[in-house]
Amino acid sequence: MRTLITLCLIAQSIILCSQPDSIAGQLLAPVTISAARLEFNRNELPFSVAVLENFQLQRLQQQISVFEALSTVPGVFVQNPDNFAQDLRISIRGFGARSAFGIRGIRIITDGIPESTPDGQADVDNIDAGALQRMEILKGGSSALYGNASGGVIYLKTEEPPDAPFAEAQVVQGSFGFQRYQTKAGFKRGKVGGFLSMGYNQQTGYRQQQAMRQFILNNKWRVDFSAKTTLTLLLNYANSPQAEDPGGLTAEQVSADRHQARPQNILYNTGEKLQQGRAGVVLVHRLSDQQQLTVRGFLTARQFSNRLAFQTGGTVEIDRLFGGGGVQYSLNHSVFQRPYRTQIGVDLDGVRDHRQRFQNNEGVKGEQTLDQNESFRSTGVYWLNEYKFANRWLLTAGARLDRVTLEASDRFLSDGNQSGRIPVTRFSPSAGLMFKIKPLVNVYANTSSNFETPTLNELSANPNNTGGFNPELKPQKSWSNEIGIKATVFRKLHVETALFFIALKNEFVPYQLGDFPGRTFYRNAGKSQRKGLEFALDWAASSASTFSMNYTWSDFRYTGFLSNNQDFSNHFIPGIPVHQGFGAWRWSSKTGLNAVIQLRYVGSFYTNDANTIENGAYTLISTKLGYHHQFSNWSIEPFAGANNLLNTRYNANVLINGAGDRFFEPGAGIHFYGGLKIRLGGT
Repeated sequence: MRTLITLCLIAQSIILCSQPDSIAGQLLAPVTISAARLEFNRNELPFSVAVLENFQLQRLQQQISVFEALSTVPGVFVQNPDNFAQDLRISIRGFGARSAFGIRGIRIITDGIPESTPDGQADVDNIDAGALQRMEILKGGSSALYGNASGGVIYLKTEEPPDAPFAEAQVVQGSFGFQRYQTKAGFKRGKVGGFLSMGYNQQTGYRQQQAMRQFILNNKWRVDFSAKTTLTLLLNYANSPQAEDPGGLTAEQVSADRHQARPQNILYNTGEKLQQGRAGVVLVHRLSDQQQLTVRGFLTARQFSNRLAFQTGGTVEIDRLFGGGGVQYSLNHSVFQRPYRTQIGVDLDGVRDHRQRFQNNEGVKGEQTLDQNESFRSTGVYWLNEYKFANRWLLTAGARLDRVTLEASDRFLSDGNQSGRIPVTRFSPSAGLMFKIKPLVNVYANTSSNFETPTLNELSANPNNTGGFNPELKPQKSWSNEIGIKATVFRKLHVETALFFIALKNEFVPYQLGDFPGRTFYRNAGKSQRKGLEFALDWAASSASTFSMNYTWSDFRYTGFLSNNQDFSNHFIPGIPVHQGFGAWRWSSKTGLNAVIQLRYVGSFYTNDANTIENGAYTLISTKLGYHHQFSNWSIEPFAGANNLLNTRYNANVLINGAGDRFFEPGAGIHFYGGLKIRLGGT
């Protein structure tokens, strides 16, 4: 591995040294990054960041989730694209891999409004990939920016109200009963513009007990009161009345029948249903050419119910209210006649869950076993700075102070009162340094302190099978360090390399108990560390074709972890492959033909802390083909795709430390889809 790292760095150095001086002044169009709060040119941000544009998110895609897009980003490992009862399992540099459902350790934001609750849990079942304009992935410590998160930020931007009105309809059908229907429309008239998207997805699934149905609506209104003041209203609604859960299997069960669900999951009719509605507003006002004030506010209501594969407390119902707001002030100025930018702000967010558990009598809700209110309130104050103290040097520094309060109020008192309250205060500093070797060649370094509290779901998973919170679970702390290089060469080749080291204390580790199969509990590991390398290359081979590739090396280990009289020190942290690779060739002709070929390689990784069972390595190949024809005022685009062309047998998801060695959720073999999109108006 050291040899591989050395060769990558030497090859990149040769490329940089061969760059002609004439590239000075021939700057590429800048890509502005919003995920870091202070807006940066992508090349000048002293953090590792990836950007996915509209054509990568929508063109020729099934658009059933953001899995297709995120699988192309180095340092990001995505699992579970087919089990909609558990949501995508997204990890950045290992953060998020432990999640039993939803997304942990990563801050998800859509159009400036948080998808992540302040306790660090995010669900993306309300995000329609067909309505996304851009996705920014900021990798590395983010607590100084957004508080309770360690792995980074995924910043989503939905489509904007267009300059010219349009209407669009799309239908996609494919293997395993997959169907998708979407309509979109947008307009702008005077100072008011609007965008509306409605999408419906359904499928029966590759495995038994894997059917799903889902409806998502997005509505964006923008009012430009003046050249200085803009108000954006964001409305989102999601309804998923069916998302079945086939459960994890042992290796023997997978070999016998990859399509089967775990028998207990069929018996207890496992799965979830949910409804969620959200309204958000963002006001931007330019006080002057150098000063800007941004105010946001939102409210989310979510109703969720879930059936797990056991009787006692196996039916879960949660009513959630999640809301908050924030104010930030930005100033562009100069210090000692050098450019200086600063931003100060405050975030006030809170979530309140009414959690109930009932008997699951083979799919029928029975007697109540738990009833409690849970809340997480967060106040965060941050100060971010950027200073170009010399022609080629840029320094960033930030700090954030968070005060959070977790509280459980037990309303089911027949087994005692387990009410409790946990206050947490954390200070999170961050610093970055960028040096410009040439106009489009930058090296950088950053360091940051980060923290994560347990989520309400993790705390309420009490292995004592009582109400209240798990008293043994402590907040996780980490210190992240990174160096990297970003270079655009000959206006055709963009190369990025990042090396990072992360030291962690009290890392959250998931596990299951035989008495509660399918339910995940958590404990703290003493100490762990993560070392990694990320390499990415994008090459515009010609005006018609592009090639991209990336590679990720991850050496994540426990350095001190004793559990149940077992010493897991120096064991690999399960759930993350040591090696990952991705390659894609994209071709687009002037006649309207489009084609994409993608290859994804995932190396083997362990499924448990003891490192006794591995999930095997696999390679997936997919291809997509489409044709776009523009008439005078409308266009038509048929397209089709095939996934897993080699019919590889692999596992689409792995349940870490699964009870009874039920780690594996098999992925689909070769499968196909095809669709048609018609657009009227617009460009």
